Amino acid sequence: MLLQRIITALILAPLLILAIFKLSNSQLAIVLAIIALIGAWEWSNLIELSRTIKKILYVGLIGITIFIFWKYAQGKYENVIYFVASLWWLLVLLMLAFYKSSWLQSALLPKILMISGFIVLIPAWFALVKVHNYGIAMLIFFLVIIWVADIAAYFVGKKFGKHKLAPELSPGKSREGVLGALLASLVVALVGVQIFSINKQDWFFFICLCVLTALISVVGDLYESLLKRKAGVKDSGKILPGHGGVLDRIDSITAAAPVYVLGLHWIV
Repeated sequence: MLLQRIITALILAPLLILAIFKLSNSQLAIVLAIIALIGAWEWSNLIELSRTIKKILYVGLIGITIFIFWKYAQGKYENVIYFVASLWWLLVLLMLAFYKSSWLQSALLPKILMISGFIVLIPAWFALVKVHNYGIAMLIFFLVIIWVADIAAYFVGKKFGKHKLAPELSPGKSREGVLGALLASLVVALVGVQIFSINKQDWFFFICLCVLTALISVVGDLYESLLKRKAGVKDSGKILPGHGGVLDRIDSITAAAPVYVLGLHWIV
C-alpha cells in the first residue's frame, strides 16, 4: 500500500506542477474544475444519493455554480466567497472539537453534508485559480505548506504519537502529529518570508497565515473522515491506487485554499 502511494504520488505531483507552470490561468481553471467535478461525484456517493440521476444532478449543479462564479463572481464578490468558506471551516473546527459518534445517526447530518459539498469544492476551486493568478510561485508555495504539513504529521505521529486527536473520526491521527505539522509549516513560512521578500511589518501575519493554513488543512482531512464515517467507507473512491479517491487527496487543500487566499489579499 505504501509503495502504491509513493508511485502514484511520484506520477501525480510532476503532472500537477507541469500543469501549474505550462497552462494559462483559464486552462488551469478548466483542469481544476474537472478535478472538482470528480470530487463532486465522489461526494455524491458519500452522501448516499440513491439514484444515478440524482448524482448527475448534484455534480451538474456544482458544475453550473463553478461556471457562474467564473463568469460573474470575479473581482467584487470573490472575497465574500473566500470569507464565507473560511468561516465555514472555522465552524467545522469548533464542531469537530465537540464531535460525538451519535451525530452519525442525526437526521440533520445528511442535509449538512449535502449542502457543504458546494461550500467545500467551489470556493476551493475558485481560490486555487486566484492563487495561480497571483503567481506560480505562490501556488507552489501553498501546495508545499500542505504537503510538508501532511508528511510531518504522518512521521511525527508515527514516531511520537501517543494522544489521539479524534479517535472516533480518524484513529490514526495524533495531537503530536498535528503539532509536528504546525512546526513544519512554521519552518516553511520562514523560508517563504525570504523567497517572497515579505515586508518586516507583514512577517508575523504571513507566518501566522501559513501556520493557520496548515491547521485548517487538518480540519479538512477530519471533515472528510466524518463524511466517510457516515457513509461507512474507508476511501472516497478508487481512482488513485494507494490513495483512494480524489477527495482523499484534496481534502486538505479544499479546506486550506480559501483561508490562504483570504490572507494573501492583505499582503499581496
